[in-house]
Amino acid sequence: MTYDLQLTTEQIKDLALKLGFDDCGFADTDPLFADEKFLRDWLSKSYNGEMSYMENYFDKRIAPKKLVENAKSVVVVLLNYKPEKVLEKNVPQIAKYAYGVDYHFVIKQKLNQLLEKINSEIVTCNGIAFVDSAPVLERALAQKAGLGWIGKNSMLINRKFGSFCFIGELFLDIELEYSQPAENHCNKCENCIKNCPTKAIISPKIVDARRCLSYLTIEHRSEIPAEFKPLLGNRLFGCDTCNDVCPYNKTSPPHKTPEFSPQEEFYNFDWQTITRGKFDRFFKNSPLKRAGFKKIFSHEYTN
Repeated sequence: MTYDLQLTTEQIKDLALKLGFDDCGFADTDPLFADEKFLRDWLSKSYNGEMSYMENYFDKRIAPKKLVENAKSVVVVLLNYKPEKVLEKNVPQIAKYAYGVDYHFVIKQKLNQLLEKINSEIVTCNGIAFVDSAPVLERALAQKAGLGWIGKNSMLINRKFGSFCFIGELFLDIELEYSQPAENHCNKCENCIKNCPTKAIISPKIVDARRCLSYLTIEHRSEIPAEFKPLLGNRLFGCDTCNDVCPYNKTSPPHKTPEFSPQEEFYNFDWQTITRGKFDRFFKNSPLKRAGFKKIFSHEYTN
């Protein structure tokens, strides 16, 4: 199959942006050797907490080629989710990524549309989309694809959109023109480290999930350790502190994806009288379903 690498890559990026993605980059499927030692060390210290799944398929996380047979390229996309309107500080707090429809649905649909359009308008190829649903080091791939750098809070930071971005990947069996990896622009800033309520950021890029309020209110299934309960404040689901204090999020624009904008009732939700039935109906397509009614309402200030 003969095609123009540069032109094809540019056309794919144009399609991605037309479908609503905010940025798009391209990476090869060579092993991520630079991330191998970091991941091994992080797991060896049990910083993943109860997220034992992160220990599985280690070889596939490091070598994307092993995850998808015949894959030669990864199209990496970003979708901004920074809300234009946020919850008042005196009400139970929900992480901004969970204001609207679950991003897995939104991005997977867009990536599948992108694959269809690549085949119908640009070049014939096979591909598979992933959205935080496989052993993929998505932040490492996004950095490799030139979309940002890994900040001191371990989040991907894009110079225009900050860290309030979802990441998605489309693995293709064709070669493309690959992006230059992004350089780190955190410089001397340590806002995220200094402001983390539980000091979960042990050192630049190293987060101990066992201390992270986002992990404790979402992924963690056991009782929240007593030492961290006073630090929860009115956080109901997740924690955005390290993102909120990042300078790149101060100037980033709000998202333009309708699915991420909640109903107006969300901003004045009556958490004191909510029933399981109403929770299931109102949040049926929400990331809050991940934690579930029982987990969310185990927090003392909602009782």
